[in-house]
Amino acid sequence: MTMKEQHDLWLPAGIGRRQLLLGAGTATVLVACGSDDSSSGATTPTTGATTAETTGATTADTTGATTAETTATTVAAAGQKGGTLRVGVVGSTNDLMDGQYIVARADQARMVTGWEPIANYDDDFNIAFNNSLAEEIEAKAPDLFVVRLKQGIEFHNAKTVGAEDLIYSFNRLIDPALGIAPALSEFLDANSFKALDDRTVEISLLKPSVAFLNGMADYGANIVPVDYARFDGDPTTQIGTGAFKLKSFTPGSESVHVRHENYWGTSFLDEVQIIDFSDQSALVNALTSGDIDVAIDIPYAQAGAIESNGDLVLLESAAGNWQTITMRVDVAPFDDVRVRQAMRLIVNREEMVQRVLSGHGRIGNDMYGVLDGSYPKDFAQREQDIDTAKQLLKDAGQENLEIELFAPDDTAGLPEYATAFAEQAKAAGINVTATVLDGGTYWGAEYTQRAFATSYWSTRPYLNQVAQGALPTATYPETHWPPAGSNFEDLYNQAIAEVDQEKRYAIIREMQQMEYDDGGNIIAYFQNLIDGHAASVQGAVSRPNLLNFDHFGRGWKNIWLEQ
Repeated sequence: MTMKEQHDLWLPAGIGRRQLLLGAGTATVLVACGSDDSSSGATTPTTGATTAETTGATTADTTGATTAETTATTVAAAGQKGGTLRVGVVGSTNDLMDGQYIVARADQARMVTGWEPIANYDDDFNIAFNNSLAEEIEAKAPDLFVVRLKQGIEFHNAKTVGAEDLIYSFNRLIDPALGIAPALSEFLDANSFKALDDRTVEISLLKPSVAFLNGMADYGANIVPVDYARFDGDPTTQIGTGAFKLKSFTPGSESVHVRHENYWGTSFLDEVQIIDFSDQSALVNALTSGDIDVAIDIPYAQAGAIESNGDLVLLESAAGNWQTITMRVDVAPFDDVRVRQAMRLIVNREEMVQRVLSGHGRIGNDMYGVLDGSYPKDFAQREQDIDTAKQLLKDAGQENLEIELFAPDDTAGLPEYATAFAEQAKAAGINVTATVLDGGTYWGAEYTQRAFATSYWSTRPYLNQVAQGALPTATYPETHWPPAGSNFEDLYNQAIAEVDQEKRYAIIREMQQMEYDDGGNIIAYFQNLIDGHAASVQGAVSRPNLLNFDHFGRGWKNIWLEQ
């Protein structure tokens, strides 16, 4: 997914617990946010926050920084100006640069460096505006929104961001020729937007969405200028609003980003270099030898060594991110639900947490959206049951199954997950071969086409995740769920339009039960994000986040070097 993740973004969730209900036909609620706060706050990880606890469409509650946010802002204010930050990440010659789309983690690191979204999440995963471009969002109804941009924000080419750029950005996301966010086209078309003035746009949805706001808060919902296009060799075309603008980019090698002098917020560094490494071993070696300052997504087995090194710091974040073994429900042998059920019963989840994550996570139950208020905590915890797994495989005529399980080498945990599963499967009498591919190949043309594979996702509300991975129109249909003849999609359409929380949760419950009983994901655990950095790197804090390294230091603007 490597980041397919990116557009597990657009759709429903519900609204955060600090936000106010807007019932259909009632008055709007809106809150503005100042534009000079470049920090989103430092907190310890939490697991109880939710983005789906109230109903209807609302605007964000950003009526004041939390104590943690204030602390982080104070620390950042004391930061030292200047210097070059060297960031290492596993990448390949397939790396791309696009202000709204990514495939691999290296693409992700570069995207957040140069571009910024309309809204953002705070530490409780509620809508906020302190790290984004909107001044306010007015939700007049579940199908009608008004977005007002902050005044005077400049692109890297000195053009002021305006309503026409916001409209172009949305139209680019739904352009079928680009295929960036096809699920979003169910809610928007070219006639959905109306400029009310030079920085205000009215958005009319084709059908109600109880959580369209959540879509505007993810890291791919970025504003690009009119006529923007993906990188094709000329760095001057890569125009965004981020704290750093592109100087050069060689896929598979490195990109160099220099300070955006007219940035609307605060930043400290003169330059950011994002350097590709062929594998995680080379990445960690570069960090320990001092060749880079930050290593993104280090192997879990290396966490202890990083932590015990007095010159390095381990940064860890727990927020419900998850890894999965995916089974395509539309092809053999997984088109037989008994085989899918057997595979889930093969897994020893506690062992997976220790072996794959070295303890840096917690067990899962084949369900995602753990921070969502609708998460089915009362579903029976699935445990290893080899006898039942054997019987299911025998009943399906697959007791001697031989199959290949694929994993990429660029994502900490996935090769280990595949290998550990292959070994646990021996007890059930089947032969699973774990095959690890280089990331460039893995996330290429065959991604989402393999019958048995692995993937990873950031934490998302349940309906949001469904839209990106569990519908016929999904951007990243890894499991090709739902199976033929299912009413799962009909239930989704009911849930996304239902403004009454109790009724919506009841519909979601039906959907979750289907996935729990018959789905194509094996989610053995929720993993923490871990990165390493030199002790001289300041400004990154451990808090719940969608992305590695404190959301890449919010595009590196919060990061400074102790000199």
